[in-house]
Amino acid sequence: MKHYNKILKEQVGELDHEILHVENGFKHSYGIPPFIDVSPGTIMRNLASDIFSLQESLHALEHDLLVFEDIKQLKEWLKIVKRSLAAPRDDDMPF
Repeated sequence: MKHYNKILKEQVGELDHEILHVENGFKHSYGIPPFIDVSPGTIMRNLASDIFSLQESLHALEHDLLVFEDIKQLKEWLKIVKRSLAAPRDDDMPF
């Protein structure tokens, strides 16, 4: 009986190692930090957050497309971008 328990414990250890390997691969593939526990709830929260961010980006792009339809607004926007690129940035100054 002790022999079988020893074999079963070894198999459990191998399975735990395999699960850890699969979880780490999953985390790496989806940009999840290694210290975050993987659970359906965590994954669903991350997915909901990603969907929300993508929807915000989509709305911003739709707004930009509307601005591009009006040439006057487009020119004004380009001037603003040009000024912001020409302005010195604080993070470029060495300390």
